[in-house]
Amino acid sequence: CSEKEINKYIIPQEALIPMLCDFHIFDAASKQGVISNNRNNFVRHQQYNSILLKYKVERAKFDSTINYYSHRPEEHKTLYQKVEARLIEKLEKNHAE
Repeated sequence: CSEKEINKYIIPQEALIPMLCDFHIFDAASKQGVISNNRNNFVRHQQYNSILLKYKVERAKFDSTINYYSHRPEEHKTLYQKVEARLIEKLEKNHAE
């Protein structure tokens, strides 16, 4: 597969980062009891699907993207550094308001 062929199955980072932030915010909120607990797999599945729907991303493309990064540890690490920075930025913005 060429890089161009792979890229049509991978969500670009600029779209992936806010999506991953939403997943992590959701998980943190459920663990803190702010929203319904996501230990129920059906509930978690519905809530994760709502995030995918928000970003208009098919589950297969999201799964392909996660698989892509799971085989590229350095790229995965860089991606999550960006996700962490975005989450910190959101937190600081919320504290400033």
